[in-house]
Amino acid sequence: MTIPYKIARLETRQFAIFPDRFDNQEDVGVNSAYEFSVSVDETAIRCRSTFHYFQGEEVLMILEMNAYFAIAPEGIADILKKGSVPVEFLRYMGTIVVGTARGVIHTKTEGTVLNAVVLPPINLVEIITEDLVLKETPS
Repeated sequence: MTIPYKIARLETRQFAIFPDRFDNQEDVGVNSAYEFSVSVDETAIRCRSTFHYFQGEEVLMILEMNAYFAIAPEGIADILKKGSVPVEFLRYMGTIVVGTARGVIHTKTEGTVLNAVVLPPINLVEIITEDLVLKETPS
């Protein structure tokens, strides 16, 4: 199923950096999480993503962002008929968000020691594993 869409809005919900905690001699870890939801009027899908950078127990950076994808009426009709958003489309949206997050992080850390810590490639196949099942579907 091909779902026609456009990126409707990007929103940085939270951003914090703690460059004084960075140790140049230690590896930096990154955790990411993705949450998807369909708007009440069923015309958009939101991908909320969080990225936490850390060294040991120390948090170095946090980014939480939302990306809103406006879905064309024919795409919404297909989603409602199936009763779910296919996992492949969720991963595709997640890929767009990861690339956007990489740019946000780069821009917001310019001039700090954390600018050298680039968001690594993230295998969304391992993270996003299931369709987003809608709570109710029309009969």
